[in-house]
Amino acid sequence: MAFPDTRWTLVLRAGAEGQAAPPALHELLKLYRPPIHAYFRARGASAEDAEELTQELLAELFSGATRPALDASRGRFRSWLKACATHHHLRWLESGRAAKRGGGMRHVVMDTGQLDSLAATVDDPGDSFDRAWAAGVMSRALECLREEYDRGDRVGTWAQLAPFFGGEAGPGYREAAATAGMSLPQFKAFVHRGRLRFRELVAVQVRDTVGSAEDADAEVDALFRALA
Repeated sequence: MAFPDTRWTLVLRAGAEGQAAPPALHELLKLYRPPIHAYFRARGASAEDAEELTQELLAELFSGATRPALDASRGRFRSWLKACATHHHLRWLESGRAAKRGGGMRHVVMDTGQLDSLAATVDDPGDSFDRAWAAGVMSRALECLREEYDRGDRVGTWAQLAPFFGGEAGPGYREAAATAGMSLPQFKAFVHRGRLRFRELVAVQVRDTVGSAEDADAEVDALFRALA
């Protein structure tokens, strides 16, 4: 069965350097603005500079004025957007604007090799991007899950399930089962079903940002690892 069209596959078909961004790309960029900002901060930009860089990059991507070529064989929106952010930040450093803004950076004219080396020595800005990306995906998936329980689409209530999705220590299974009026095995099965549905909803969020079913599976695994 063919992988269904997503916003990203529409972008891949429509995109060409210098063209205005198709509407599908606008939608994706609005969703994934926070990882761009986190990436610039991790690369040493101040909060003010990171905000300006983010606004500039989004404006460029919307207009099609500057963006790396879209490659359908490398169909992950996350990887493409990270490359766009890297190119924009390196151009910003090369321009000397960081020093002009008083950021304490000394401007040195660099050739391409020096810029690539600089990118490689920054302390894992890609990890900051991936964590922010994953947090956004998980948050949207969790909200969808909550809405399903609130609508009564699923057995049980969100109040019963929610403590088992938080980062803080919640009640034990036995206590929660008694409160919910379930046996311990029933409650464990209830939580397990909720977690499986959550992963499905994460996959739904991810599908719009990849080019194939294989990429979707790998991307879901990558996002869970980013927050591990």
